[in-house]
Amino acid sequence: MLIKEKIHRAWLLLAFCCLLVATMGTTTLLSFFTLPVSTTLEVPRAAFTLYTSIMSLMVIVSMPFWGRMLPQIGIRAMVAISGAGAGLSYIAMSYFTSLWQFYVAGIIIGFTLPACSFLPASVIITNWFEQRRGMPMGVAMAFTGVYAAIGSTFLPSMIIEAGWQPAYKLLGAVILALTLPVLPFLYSHPSKLGLQPYGAKEGAPSGPTDTPAGISARAVYRSPAFWLVCMALFFGHASIIGFIQHAPAHLTSKGISPVEAGTFMGLCMLSLIGAKVTLGWLNDRIGTVNANLVCLFFGAIALLLFTRMSGQAVFSTIGVTLFIAYAFGYAYNSIFPPLLISRMFGATKDFASIYGVAYALACVGVAIGPPLFGTSYDLTGSYDTMLLIGLGFVAISAALTVLAIRLSDRMPNASQTTDAIAPSNC
Repeated sequence: MLIKEKIHRAWLLLAFCCLLVATMGTTTLLSFFTLPVSTTLEVPRAAFTLYTSIMSLMVIVSMPFWGRMLPQIGIRAMVAISGAGAGLSYIAMSYFTSLWQFYVAGIIIGFTLPACSFLPASVIITNWFEQRRGMPMGVAMAFTGVYAAIGSTFLPSMIIEAGWQPAYKLLGAVILALTLPVLPFLYSHPSKLGLQPYGAKEGAPSGPTDTPAGISARAVYRSPAFWLVCMALFFGHASIIGFIQHAPAHLTSKGISPVEAGTFMGLCMLSLIGAKVTLGWLNDRIGTVNANLVCLFFGAIALLLFTRMSGQAVFSTIGVTLFIAYAFGYAYNSIFPPLLISRMFGATKDFASIYGVAYALACVGVAIGPPLFGTSYDLTGSYDTMLLIGLGFVAISAALTVLAIRLSDRMPNASQTTDAIAPSNC
């Protein structure tokens, strides 16, 4: 018999997921290194920051790869390998003296960091929470902002006083400290402890050899619903997420000072923490589809308001509305890819693989979005044209999402399509 605990083990796993997801916050802190490192190496800033672009592009390759590997090697091995790879790469960057070395590190970090942050956390939360999955997902994903906000308070002064080399070592040490100690406590599914997911119905079968319910990856990849939701993620990411690199430049082109533009982005990132938690809570109250539409609505409002900015102060009515709306829209990046996939296809044993492919295609949108906005500015002298086109992208994303959900609801149930493959030991 199962021993009923006052606090379900899922909440402990959520705490570990928060630590794992926090490691992704290091990517936000990399902007503090641009000036000092490029100055030391005597290279153009654009050439130096290319390594961060390489990181982003590597996600397209890494997520499908680790998604396929997780069932074979287990979640502990995946987090150990990827956490060590990312952490040691950051530490190694403190010794670099040539630009090409940063490019190599960008490849390694881009390949490993998602596998010790977003991917394991999404898998664990999806499998351990059967009901009210949105709030835990929102809380965990918010920790990228929590860590970035904390790091932003001391990292710039550390770089000034001690140099950029010790700061890179610190980033690497933090990743190792947040990933390696939690390894013994990570379990990809409650059945491995003879437990049921949080919110599971009483009397539901459980055991160490249970295979989670859901649809097999083979069936998912053959379904139109999957590719429609991938297209929805692509358009949503290309428009809402893809604009963030140009947001400060757009605001300054609208007559806002660079200092105020920086303040705007800082407030937006702080608001993002609350936005993720709120959208997760909303997901549990009104459902994934409706919460997703609310998120896209906020993103659309933000894109529209960006075109209406014309020298207004950050703390004006339109300024405050804008950074709050954009925070809620930007939360789409981390919250809804895993929630949509689990809503459509269940907490399947192939969830990591399915989610990995879907998120990789979403990242294609992230990669394509910035050049589209940049081209719009080069051709017209303004970002407004592409911002209005982005509204169309958001509408397409919303329509494709609704259609994908309806098609997925017609798919055969898990018992008919799930292949009998034994789960990994952890």
